[in-house]
Amino acid sequence: MPTRKGRGSRGGKQRKQTGRVAAGVDDVVRPPEPALREQLSFVTDPLALLEGLFLHSPVPYAIFDVEGHCRLSNPAYRAMFGSVPPPEYSLFRDELVAKLGLDVLLRRAFAGETVQTPVIWYDVKELRHIEVKDAHRIAIACTCFPLSASGGEVRHIALAYKDVTAELAAREAEQLERSRLYQLLTQSPVAINLLRGPELRFEFANPLLQKLMGGRALVGRALLEAIPDISPELVSLYLGVLETGEPVAAHEYPLVIDYAGQGQVETRYWNMLYEPLRDERGRVDGLVTFAFEVTEQVLARHAVENQQRWLEAVLDSMPMPVVMAEPGTGNLVFSNAAADRLHGQHIPTRVSASEYGALFHVTDLQGRRLSGDELPSSRAARGEKLEGMEAVWHTDAGERVLSISSEMLPAMHGHPAVTLLPFLDITRLKTVEQRLQEAIRARDEFLSVASHELKTPLTVLSLRLQAFARATLVDPESPWALRHGREVQGMIRQVMRLADLVNGLLDVSRIGTGRLRLELEQVDLRALVQEVVVRFQPEAERAECQVELEGGPPAVGTWDRMRLEQVVTNLVSNALKYGAGRPVRLRVEEDAGLARLCVRDEGIGISLDAQARIFHKFERAVSERNYGGLGLGLYVARTLVEAMRGVIRVDSHPGEGSTFTVELPLLPEAPPVAATDLAS
Repeated sequence: MPTRKGRGSRGGKQRKQTGRVAAGVDDVVRPPEPALREQLSFVTDPLALLEGLFLHSPVPYAIFDVEGHCRLSNPAYRAMFGSVPPPEYSLFRDELVAKLGLDVLLRRAFAGETVQTPVIWYDVKELRHIEVKDAHRIAIACTCFPLSASGGEVRHIALAYKDVTAELAAREAEQLERSRLYQLLTQSPVAINLLRGPELRFEFANPLLQKLMGGRALVGRALLEAIPDISPELVSLYLGVLETGEPVAAHEYPLVIDYAGQGQVETRYWNMLYEPLRDERGRVDGLVTFAFEVTEQVLARHAVENQQRWLEAVLDSMPMPVVMAEPGTGNLVFSNAAADRLHGQHIPTRVSASEYGALFHVTDLQGRRLSGDELPSSRAARGEKLEGMEAVWHTDAGERVLSISSEMLPAMHGHPAVTLLPFLDITRLKTVEQRLQEAIRARDEFLSVASHELKTPLTVLSLRLQAFARATLVDPESPWALRHGREVQGMIRQVMRLADLVNGLLDVSRIGTGRLRLELEQVDLRALVQEVVVRFQPEAERAECQVELEGGPPAVGTWDRMRLEQVVTNLVSNALKYGAGRPVRLRVEEDAGLARLCVRDEGIGISLDAQARIFHKFERAVSERNYGGLGLGLYVARTLVEAMRGVIRVDSHPGEGSTFTVELPLLPEAPPVAATDLAS
């Protein structure tokens, strides 16, 4: 066998032929046959002729002696192996020859027999009895024939080599590709079969298909023989591919057969692809089928669709109108029966949102028609959250006032994301609200008229009582004064209390009817508070309260003097009422363009939940049985303070008293609030 040492690439440097090898040629030349000798007799130099044939033969040759050493090789040999074997190489020490059992064939050749070796892969680098630095792996086949000497004994053998590396590599690559393809088909998660001929005979069926068919014997059998319960429609699809040569795809095809082969028919769904197979002439002689089972997906979708229908049935039974819109586009995808009834007909859901402006006549409460982009469904689809948006829907059934909300539901449980828009028909509520507003206006008008009417007799009564009081002061020792003087003072206090109640009602009526006006002027808040404190001294003495005003500089701003005095009066009156028997302290200060008034009492205090409502109309923190009043003082105070662009707040805890704080800008930043705004 050929080996290499040193430079082993093809075209490497050729070792020089020794005289011993050349001499060996005479020894290995077999005596020619008589006919050959006669032919060679005409050749002047037969040895040169044989030498030329050996050297120029395209077939690689090598001659080995009985010890297995290479004695002669031609250039074709050296071109194939790259070099001649080194002197220490021997066929009978070659590990590859021994491993493959070729040494037996070589000894048969020395015994006089011509032998042929099988094709083998030969890699000189695998040899251990010689040193090899570089080599390449080749596939060879050898013909071994004996070379007899003149005496008939075989002292040498010749090996003719054939390089089949390319052929064997191609064949092995083809086998590898076939193996990979077979592995791919057998391990594929797709059911695959190959059918041939008009009878559709199974030529191949991968394990998955056989498992799905309940382990039936398929390969080698015709389709109807192997699966007799297959539907005629599917057989027609197969035959159609054979006839037309065109591939066919079936999506979610319901295949109803006995899959287990035990007499139990069931339905499974498949995505199938049929590809034609052609012979060497291009004629269709079969087809291959790829089938993906999609039963779970189809059943899951059916479940989602059933849930959708169930949900729609639930929504249809609801009395509240509901529509669903597609996020982003605003296209309506569903409307329940209540919404359709409100519209007077079925709400269209298969049109573009750009057409809704013409399909739906919707206006705001002022009568302005909303464009398509302003419709609630479009606004909600853009991500805007609607909470009680009010609009008027003009339908065939009439005008409906709606309160519309929205909620974005994310994709879940197989359902896509959707924008939900429930809405309420508040037409009746709006009608009632309008009537209530008219009733409130009528009430405010009544209070205004009643207050004016009550003020006249109260004024006359007050004047008469004051005249009686002056008469008692002129002659305090008279029998009349001694008998009625204290009664007159009590009646004066009751009339004044009644006058305060009437004035409160009158202020409320003015606020409600928009007839309250502010007259702005320069006012010293400290001086005004001092005047109110002096005026309340008699009442403070009766309540056993000490009213104190802390000292400090003036606080001058632009306000309505009379209304500001009314605010201070209400706060001081409140403090004396709920803090009776304890001190009441007032503080006026100026800070950063604001005037601040604080009225502090040490009375019963106010609970946290009551603090949020005491500034509203007719609201009280305690029972009217114990403290009386209509619950209008703080409401009027808040309204007047806010009209002058100020704020009023309270800080209180039950049993620890209360502090009311009023902050007013020294200069109004904007015109006073219109009287109609005070009605709220």
